Amino acid sequence: MNLNRRKSIILVSIILVLLAIVFVQAARYYHDTYVTEVGYAKAPAHVPKKEKTTDDNGKVIAHSHSYIYKFHFVTKKGERKTLNYELSGENVRPLKKNSFVKADISDKRVVEGPYIISKSTIPDNIIYKLK
Repeated sequence: MNLNRRKSIILVSIILVLLAIVFVQAARYYHDTYVTEVGYAKAPAHVPKKEKTTDDNGKVIAHSHSYIYKFHFVTKKGERKTLNYELSGENVRPLKKNSFVKADISDKRVVEGPYIISKSTIPDNIIYKLK
């Protein structure tokens, strides 16, 4: 085998390994961020402070306010996940104190919801973990 062929094989091998690493990291990020499961939580007994909404650069968004919640979700499997959630908009209203909520959550964020639900719709094996 000549030297150029060996170099080509080594280069292709390195590229394949790097592509595999990138693929694994991208798949992990996607799973942690976008793959959801249903989570249940109880809104806090006090309403968070109403704040001006800011973008990712810290710039205030005109005519928008936010309430920042810290939810302690329990999944259908009984796992606990603590996630922050910013409820924001022009005419945003806070969640009702001590209300129960349901949301589609990933490991990193609330993907959809939270929606206020009746306590009776929460499975019995989860309800006692929300108190």
